[in-house]
Amino acid sequence: MNITKSTGASMIKYFHNQVLLKTEKLLVRYLVRQARRNMAVDTRSVKEYARELYAAVSRKMGITEPKPFNASSGWLQRFKKRNKITNINIGGEEASADRVAAREFPPFLREIMEEGQYTDDQVFNMDESGLFWKKLPSKTFVVKNASKCRGRKLQKERITVLFTTNASGTCKLKLSVIHTARKPHAYKSMDMTKLNVHWLTARKAWMFSTLSLSWFDDCFVPDVKKFCEQQNVPFKILLLLDNAPGHSPYLVFLPPNTTSILQPMDQELICNVKAAFSTKKFKLLNDYTNTREELRNLSDTTTDSKSEDDEDQQLAEQQVLLKQFWRIFNIKKAVDFLVEAWEQLSVATVRHAWRHVLQGIPAVRQSQSVTGEVQTVAVAVDLAREAAQSVTAAGFSETTNDDILEVIRDPDVTTDEMVDDDDVSEEAGGTSSQEEHRLSHSNIRGAIECVEKVKLLLSDDPDANRYEIFTTQLLQTMEPYFKVYHDNINTKIHLGEKFEYW
Repeated sequence: MNITKSTGASMIKYFHNQVLLKTEKLLVRYLVRQARRNMAVDTRSVKEYARELYAAVSRKMGITEPKPFNASSGWLQRFKKRNKITNINIGGEEASADRVAAREFPPFLREIMEEGQYTDDQVFNMDESGLFWKKLPSKTFVVKNASKCRGRKLQKERITVLFTTNASGTCKLKLSVIHTARKPHAYKSMDMTKLNVHWLTARKAWMFSTLSLSWFDDCFVPDVKKFCEQQNVPFKILLLLDNAPGHSPYLVFLPPNTTSILQPMDQELICNVKAAFSTKKFKLLNDYTNTREELRNLSDTTTDSKSEDDEDQQLAEQQVLLKQFWRIFNIKKAVDFLVEAWEQLSVATVRHAWRHVLQGIPAVRQSQSVTGEVQTVAVAVDLAREAAQSVTAAGFSETTNDDILEVIRDPDVTTDEMVDDDDVSEEAGGTSSQEEHRLSHSNIRGAIECVEKVKLLLSDDPDANRYEIFTTQLLQTMEPYFKVYHDNINTKIHLGEKFEYW
């Protein structure tokens, strides 16, 4: 460096490709999102998405001629190393459902159930799904003109909903909702511990491992215990989960990449609930936009004639009402609709969803009476489409079944949406947001308590060497947080505060 640098230079700097840096940041977020959805990704699709993301970032930054970026294999390897991507499956071939594992799992589950003498009442499945609860069909004028609307990001207001039911269909547990706020404005006068759902919070409204353990201890166990007491069923439960990274590794998993084949909640149940939720939302929207009293209040003049101008005026007024509804439709109303849709799910529908994973269970085990008809997704989507088409505002009459599926699915985000979402998160990262998500002393203490609990759970391992290696690596990983915790204690003692040690 000293030999080659200019004699007049006092410092040498490297100017990184800012577009690529931003692209890699968003690509990491995308891969984490895919992993949370239990979606395997192949090398080709990652490279293709990276190139599209690079172009989207360039457009957003106003760079018309960015530096060439080919997303080569060498770049991908360096990208994975730089970002320590080791727990996300990026395969060499296109990902597909593992049908071999899906065939082998039901006999394995049958052995567990027979050995543990579990009944269908005692076997549960939980799965979470994202929901853009304010999203409208893309053909509506509100969506087409979203860039001109104040609050145009409202359609991206997302929650994660946790759905749990047993194999007999006799117990649909209270829904759990993950939101970014501990107490949204719509719930300002309510006790959050007494809602019709379990309320959980996370910065991105996503599930993560610590939160899954919290859900298990504070939501699942008490609810299931209450159910067992009411039904006089032994409190001995088998919980099936998929292997998404957001789930704790200390619970029972379905085989990787078999969700679309085996997971009961994925077999039409969640889609049914979301479609029914959309039906309720569109019906409420229709009632709101057709309220004659509201239309009269908005109208400055009244005439008896039915001219084209009158029709245009009425359409304009309905569009104003729709915009108003779009803004006042709050999270409380959305959650209430979700709960109603969940409660309306029939026992027959639930039992039907478990048919694949319980394949081979003796018929006598499934002889309980079944009430109600099997609710299919096709019918639920038809009802939602009809409800949407009944809304008289522009664009709704053109709604198709594909539009409804687009609304209720938790779809793969486009590159432009990734860039826009990143802008929103940066804009929202002000002082109040930082204060709300600051790492507190109690947070660190809770994490340390979890570590101690994990050590205790595994302390009976007959392989002492394996246990020693695990605990050593675990403590080394937590060392930075131990230091922060003890620094906090020392600071408070120095300030004369009183501490209770554990």
